[in-house]
Amino acid sequence: MMKIFKSIIFMMIFSGTAVTSTANAIEHNISAKQANKIAYDAYIYGYAIVENYKAIFGMSVYAKSPVYSGFNNFMHNRNLYGPEMKTVVSANNDTIYSTTFADLRHEPLVVTVPATGNRYFTIQLVDMLTDNFAYIGTRSTGNQGGTYLIVGPDFKGSVITEQFDSVIVSQAPFVALVTRTAVYGADDLKAAYKIQDGLKLTGYKRFTGKISTARTTTDQMPVFNPKLVYQAEGFYPLLNQLLAWQSPSADEVTMLKTFGRIDVGPYSEFDFKKMPAKIAMAIKAGATQAELDIIKKANNLGTTFNGWDYTPAMGTYGNNYLFRAAVAYKFIYTNSPEEAVYPIANIDGDGNGLKGSRQYVLHYEADNLPPIEKNGFWSLTMYDKTSRLMIVNPIKRYSIGDRNEGLKYGKDGSLTLYIQHNKPSADKLGNWLPAPAGDFYLIKRAYLPKPAFTNGQYRLPAIEVVH
Repeated sequence: MMKIFKSIIFMMIFSGTAVTSTANAIEHNISAKQANKIAYDAYIYGYAIVENYKAIFGMSVYAKSPVYSGFNNFMHNRNLYGPEMKTVVSANNDTIYSTTFADLRHEPLVVTVPATGNRYFTIQLVDMLTDNFAYIGTRSTGNQGGTYLIVGPDFKGSVITEQFDSVIVSQAPFVALVTRTAVYGADDLKAAYKIQDGLKLTGYKRFTGKISTARTTTDQMPVFNPKLVYQAEGFYPLLNQLLAWQSPSADEVTMLKTFGRIDVGPYSEFDFKKMPAKIAMAIKAGATQAELDIIKKANNLGTTFNGWDYTPAMGTYGNNYLFRAAVAYKFIYTNSPEEAVYPIANIDGDGNGLKGSRQYVLHYEADNLPPIEKNGFWSLTMYDKTSRLMIVNPIKRYSIGDRNEGLKYGKDGSLTLYIQHNKPSADKLGNWLPAPAGDFYLIKRAYLPKPAFTNGQYRLPAIEVVH
């Protein structure tokens, strides 16, 4: 919506209708088998929502969190993420992040973006379901900067749109703004900081010179307890609270009514103590099996070729809830494919799991390097298979790619990367990606990939065992 109307009036924006559960439905109308199936489906449906709230709680609610910055306040990470980043799994080591959660309950917010030159830059806007519903940046809006208005679902009033480059409407009152600013080596950090410092998130009234009395409050925000939340006892009560913040789409209304049969849904009260024992056991079993299936799917997300998993398009999931949950488990807040692609290697070219006890190479022929657009780039990042986090290593190198200083290409233009736990010989150090002692996986990232990468024409070479 680009400066078309002088003024737009917003009123309650919903994509579906409110859903509530029926009182005593569990006690009178459901079998243990039915409860088990509903609990399974509800866990898978809600998993990404709960994972998203883990980040909201850590960044915007729990003041003692090491990553706390509050709502509507960009937290600028001045260093590339490494092993110390434990809030988000499979984080990248390519860009510095400026991240916040926008609280749209009180008024619209204005995002001000500086000019970014030839540098890759993007703001990914993510809803409560972890769908990417809008982008600002190099690919989507250009590098000239601008101002962008974000309007929440409960806003009633009018805004003058001609002073904004676009108006973005959110179906949820809380929106993740995941901002990535590319860094081209250690000497480039200060220049990247200037981009971060130019980012602003301002209330609409203040931006337009009016006095705003709106204040963000966290009084009604539930506690995220990581020791309990993934068990049925903690998962479903938390999910009930979170569902009140995301209006269901039209095709989800019937499904949520079904969840209501076990008291899962917005404004519902979930309490095992009020359930027959066999129903409670069936629900717990459904939750346990759902978590196992999410993890299983997360380790096998797509089609495997040369040991690399090529996932279907991520970032907008529709009703593929298992896939959505698996992505949230493995690497939440992933980009849409036109912005970046993420092939994953859990195995080598022979089909065996990747282990720190072995030595590997990844060899690119000169005519088979990853195809990317102007201002894009590629990287390969190492993760521990259990924690899904980066691993401490002696040279503090957690990813390797086309921007690394000291990367050595062959005389014919080919490139060989060395992936192993032990330090290689001196002539290979520049191309070494350190591995942990145990099991690991790798993520290949290509930012602004060319169509050959997104349509499956281009395939990465296999990771080969050399020792």
